[in-house]
Amino acid sequence: MKVLPTLEGGLCILPESDADWLELELICADAGRSSHLAESLADLMDSDSEWEQYVMPDLVQSFSSQCRYVAAAIEDARHKNEQGVFIKPSQVENWYGAINLARLSLEARYHLNAIDATDDMKPELRSAHFRDRFYLLLQSMILEYIMDAS
Repeated sequence: MKVLPTLEGGLCILPESDADWLELELICADAGRSSHLAESLADLMDSDSEWEQYVMPDLVQSFSSQCRYVAAAIEDARHKNEQGVFIKPSQVENWYGAINLARLSLEARYHLNAIDATDDMKPELRSAHFRDRFYLLLQSMILEYIMDAS
């Protein structure tokens, strides 16, 4: 898979195989339940903060919306046999948010920051590790080529 900056100030993700398309589709699968992150953030708040009543519903809606947008963009590009998936500057918050949610969910599930990548990792853990690294790279490119540029 290749990720390239576009002349319009966005990025183009060029999947080269079915495995690459699957990797992109896993962004939203890895994000998991959008309410899970909002609930875990609630644990950090004071009981008087009214987090669950006022903030959490908006966060859950925002996380869900971002993931739906990214999933639809990937699915649409794949079903139309597009050469790639484009991230335009106007769409960057959806992409960055969904990828961030996927990374946070992977970390919560696998504690990737606490392990060293080795060949003797279980396949599921190794796969999660490499997806996390890909998501980190994609986030870095979004920051460098889209967010910093605007």
